[in-house]
Amino acid sequence: MKNLKWLQGIRTGFSVLTINLILAFIGLEAVSLGFYYAEEDQLFYTRKNITSKVREELEKGGTRLGTDLNNQSILERIHPFFGYVLKAGSFTNEELGVRVNNYGLISEYNYPFAKTNKNQFIIGVFGGSVANNFAVNLSVNQSRGNQEFINSLKTIPDLADKEIIILCFAGGGYKQPQQLLMLNYFLSIGQEFDMVINIDGFNEVALSHQNNLKKIELSLPSIQHILPLTRLASDDLSVMKAIVEISELKNNLSTAINKLESCKLALCHGLRSLQLKGLLDSYQKEILKYDEQVARNSSKIDGSDSLVYLNKIPEVLEDEIAFDKIGKNWYESSLAMSQILAKRNIWYFHFIQPNQYYPTERVYSPEEKIFIIEDHPYAIGVRKGYPVLLSQINSLKEARVNIFNGVNIFDREKEIVYRDACCHYNFLGDTILENYIANSIKNVMEKKDGK
Repeated sequence: MKNLKWLQGIRTGFSVLTINLILAFIGLEAVSLGFYYAEEDQLFYTRKNITSKVREELEKGGTRLGTDLNNQSILERIHPFFGYVLKAGSFTNEELGVRVNNYGLISEYNYPFAKTNKNQFIIGVFGGSVANNFAVNLSVNQSRGNQEFINSLKTIPDLADKEIIILCFAGGGYKQPQQLLMLNYFLSIGQEFDMVINIDGFNEVALSHQNNLKKIELSLPSIQHILPLTRLASDDLSVMKAIVEISELKNNLSTAINKLESCKLALCHGLRSLQLKGLLDSYQKEILKYDEQVARNSSKIDGSDSLVYLNKIPEVLEDEIAFDKIGKNWYESSLAMSQILAKRNIWYFHFIQPNQYYPTERVYSPEEKIFIIEDHPYAIGVRKGYPVLLSQINSLKEARVNIFNGVNIFDREKEIVYRDACCHYNFLGDTILENYIANSIKNVMEKKDGK
């Protein structure tokens, strides 16, 4: 009898434990469903899109989440005219409408793109990664892009019935005169444009400042992007090793994203999301550390061991002299783009992007302040360089350049708009920028029409 009671006790305890575990699971699943709905504004079980936002953001920015280390670990390629591009045809995401085209730029079209009918209106977007994100956000599958921008432009009488085509000529780290050189090249091979949008400012001052610190000609492409490729051309094994290590981290990130997207339960999705956030933070930190390492190693270039020629300057320029040179290069490049396009009756619009390291009236929440690192390598360049650029806006306007100062467009927004400690915006920030650009273009075009 004692044994029987003991067994019954065990069974009762096991049943109670099982019931509690089931209730706990149901409770956690319910909480996870609530969090998912609050985050995505849709029910988890009836969601239409299982592609994670992390995958979308990475692939829109040109980061391929592949597993082929031998072929894809080094995605960028030296270009004889542009400095560097992505490896042509290196990846395609049909769901997002994102791919690297025949010129190593992120676009669903190969270049030069020719109009298939006279009703098409081609907008070319030039600049760095912010411009790249802007172009890709508007063009991916059109149905998934931000239609508010397109719809806003279509309220302009001249564009009301047009089929607007967005072409991306921007890339991570691009800075003047890369935009100018690329524009001239594509015009020379017959690329048609009806409008060109140039979004820049940050790379010109932040990355050119890094060039100066390492005594590399300021107007050359960013050393943080071009230097790894030049060292690879010289068989620098340390750079190869670092790239492979980053690729392995990227593969771990890819595996985590795949598991997240395969989750059938909201609880699984919640736990995988936390794991993914940790991996993404680690990946971004490694990228930043790698950039800093590359910048430190750039002093080893003396021109004798590299197959790529990089102009060096005798000594680091004083900040006042360096930023004056940077500002003049930026001014002349934008002016040249405007004049070249004006002679062809092509609209040109130039926008200076906002950045968290240039102080405005924006008040940052504690949650957003994590994206402001006081001793960040880019901070000095922005704080000292932006005033130089902004001081030349009136001169560009007097030269009939449609230029707009966008540094204050986030000042009235209380929600978080940045997503990293560099320069990039989250969905809300991207949307604010898109609306600002659309309204600015609309005001100019309608004013010309006398409305």
